[in-house]
Amino acid sequence: MGQLSYAGESQTFEVDDEVLSHLRLVAVTKLRRGESFPLTLRVSDSRTETLWMHASIPVRFTIDADVELQRPVLVKMMAAASGAGGLDLADIDFTPLSSSARVMHAVA
Repeated sequence: MGQLSYAGESQTFEVDDEVLSHLRLVAVTKLRRGESFPLTLRVSDSRTETLWMHASIPVRFTIDADVELQRPVLVKMMAAASGAGGLDLADIDFTPLSSSARVMHAVA
């Protein structure tokens, strides 16, 4: 499991390395273009959080394992991030391909 730190160290989320590796490329690409987007994460079985991804908000990706990026996943994520609803990682389409775990955990 990797970690996504949002707004400095004030919020940290544990995210599957495979999902986080793809998210990192999508977020960096969009933010480099000056494109903000909402990112929704499932943080428990019954709770999601939506973060506003913007170049002015510090974000850090810490990935524990090397992951081979898959173009079809990147295309789906980019399309979702560019849509009105933003990128919703709680959506079944973005379940880690190598595992059945779908929950990302917030770390205090």
